[in-house]
Amino acid sequence: MDAGADRSEPRIDLASLQVGAQYRVDWRHEQLRRTFRFKGTLLAIEETAPTDETAEPQTSLAFEVKPRFGAATVQPVELSTIRAIEPA
Repeated sequence: MDAGADRSEPRIDLASLQVGAQYRVDWRHEQLRRTFRFKGTLLAIEETAPTDETAEPQTSLAFEVKPRFGAATVQPVELSTIRAIEPA
């Protein structure tokens, strides 16, 4: 992951991510204006087609997150909201 000179726009190399590997992810919830962190297993890298010709395709990552108590859940995260991702 390269954050650029001013660290405001992180760039993530999708080729370096491995499905089935565990990662620690920091992502920003824009409506709450808060950064969350979780550790999970990468299940899929999905790219959705743009809704119109001027928009860019959206890339999302799906993680399986196992809380200390309760059942495992799937946490989808848009690539544009990820602030940091590193192997756990």
